[in-house]
Amino acid sequence: MTTRLELGLETRTAPSTEAEARERRTVRVPGIRIALLALANVIGLLAFLWPFVLPSVASHVAENHQGDGPWIVAALGAILLALLFLELGRGGLGPKTVALLGVLGAAMVALRLPGFVAGFSALFIVVLVAGNSLGPGFGFLLGCVGMFASGIFVGGLGPWLPFEMVAVGWVGAGAGLLPHGGSWRTRIAWLAAFGFVSGYLYGLVMELWFWPFLTDGSALAWDPGGGAWMNVRHYLGFYVVDGLTWDTFRAVGNVVLVLAIGRPVLAALDRAARRMQLRVV
Repeated sequence: MTTRLELGLETRTAPSTEAEARERRTVRVPGIRIALLALANVIGLLAFLWPFVLPSVASHVAENHQGDGPWIVAALGAILLALLFLELGRGGLGPKTVALLGVLGAAMVALRLPGFVAGFSALFIVVLVAGNSLGPGFGFLLGCVGMFASGIFVGGLGPWLPFEMVAVGWVGAGAGLLPHGGSWRTRIAWLAAFGFVSGYLYGLVMELWFWPFLTDGSALAWDPGGGAWMNVRHYLGFYVVDGLTWDTFRAVGNVVLVLAIGRPVLAALDRAARRMQLRVV
């Protein structure tokens, strides 16, 4: 049953009970959450690709995104804050999710403190297992928040930060899309394989944040006048020289950590999610 409210010339339909209103808000929240996550991903994708689409503009921007980097961080930060407030509000997953996000983000900061062994850092195990246990949306959000926090406390604030946030977020989202069926052995095998592949993919994507600004005339630099295939060959050659060895350390390190501690950490996160009655999309 609904009641009619006459407000001047405007007629509105009001819910008859608070429960009905709460149910409507609960239905709206997942849609808003998905829209915000999609927007964050679009912004991240455009941040990587726009220099290739607008080379004439890129040639006048300060090297390595120093001109647009702060704006990208601001846009991503606004979306992340909106997502956090959404989870805290009615219809969201509540403060439990935000608290878990904070704990795991702090773990990423702590694991980054020892530094990198070539391209490997233990912080990736947190994103891999959390994304796999709690879903792609949570994995993306954790990757962004954790890298932002670790950038403040460890890695420094620079034009590279928004690209690290998005790239690590994509690692977490990818882990959340892996199949969960079958035995623990199958689940760990999938996660270890993804950890290996994502170790290279993360580096392959991250090289793009500065490669289009290389203008030293190298045979491996980006040539705006060249064809797509020529630039793909240039980029792959540049990646082999500049990042392949470092990323091998990351890929192998991810596999070692997943095989060593993946199962107990996944079991703990699965159990925590059940006890807190989390339903992470």
